[in-house]
Amino acid sequence: MSVLKRRVERKGFPSSRRRVVGWSTFDPDVLMPTAVLLRSALESNSASFATYCRRHHVSFAPHGKTTMSPELFRLQLNDGAWAITAATTFQAKTMVDHGVPRVLIANEVVAPGDIAWLATATRKGHEVYCCVDSMDAVDLLHAGLRELPMGVQVPVLVELGVPNGRTGSRSVAEALTVAEHVAACPTLRLAGASGFEGIISATESRSAEDRVDDFLSELRRLADELIRRKLVADSHEVILSAGGSVFFERVVTSLYRSDTTLPERVVVRSGCYISHDDGVIHELSPLGAAPRANGEVFQAALEVWGVVLSRPEPTRVVVGVGKRDVSTDGLLPIAKKRRRRGSSVVESWSALGRAVRVDDQHTYLDVAETDDIAVGDLVGLGISHPCTTFDKWRAIPIVDDEYRVVEVARTFF
Repeated sequence: MSVLKRRVERKGFPSSRRRVVGWSTFDPDVLMPTAVLLRSALESNSASFATYCRRHHVSFAPHGKTTMSPELFRLQLNDGAWAITAATTFQAKTMVDHGVPRVLIANEVVAPGDIAWLATATRKGHEVYCCVDSMDAVDLLHAGLRELPMGVQVPVLVELGVPNGRTGSRSVAEALTVAEHVAACPTLRLAGASGFEGIISATESRSAEDRVDDFLSELRRLADELIRRKLVADSHEVILSAGGSVFFERVVTSLYRSDTTLPERVVVRSGCYISHDDGVIHELSPLGAAPRANGEVFQAALEVWGVVLSRPEPTRVVVGVGKRDVSTDGLLPIAKKRRRRGSSVVESWSALGRAVRVDDQHTYLDVAETDDIAVGDLVGLGISHPCTTFDKWRAIPIVDDEYRVVEVARTFF
């Protein structure tokens, strides 16, 4: 990983002027709370997911919205990412501006300013994909791209969705109609099909897994029909993309085929694996709480450290970390580690379960009356759902196993 050359004035950094790297999370001039990324866990997660994808003959385009960090994009690209995925045109622009060579916008692009940027990026030779799911979306995109030089086309994926879900055509038949409309637009090139299974949940009669499998079967059928109708016949390969952080294993099983009439590229878009978490992602990921027989497992890389501000009752501890520092849209944070006041040792430590409450600037932990946790001790919290923790920090130190800073991950939300 590269080292930043200039000082970064950010929350959770030292108050005194010093080098960007080489200092410790626990130096006395570090302003609490602070977030850190464990380098060993980041590198292990990145390499493990890349190995998994290679072994299953699929590509990966990590969803960059999780971290929006060029330093982490670089790690993922160095480990073989085919592209970085974006959810918005702003995210895509940020990625292109920081040197990402290929971006997949897993969303529709229909606003005038967004289309104008897409046209400019394409005209300059940047490879940016986006999705379409309706005739209107195709018409708006085509109208905004008509100033492209002759022969320049934006590659698009027709998106399949689910009833009562978010974007995406609601049936294979509807998606095929959209695909045929794309084929008639000289500014667009149909590159394949896309979908997202992560919003599918269980019903009273069916499990989430069964419903996900049904959706992926339809997405596979859509791709087969695009090929059969020769709507992507001029493409050097057909792209078939899905896969969040929970069901990527089912995506691989359902979408990948070794015997195809045209070259195909299955692209998995998982985003949270790079940092993993100590909450819902860990519980649900195929490489989370239930590790494989070969020992493959993602590790939580993101921690938020704060100081014990008060022990107002024998069984209650209040830590100076709040909603402005950690995500609370999944499970609440969990205490993992501590560093006693005056000590240089980081040790494992846990409260009685997860935090019971998180305010703007405070986290409430229940502890045993006999626990010797004290005011002034530092507590390392594990978080749930990394996406909404990353966006609370403009820069996060990447640390070695001794919590010494080796690089800084900047974020651009």
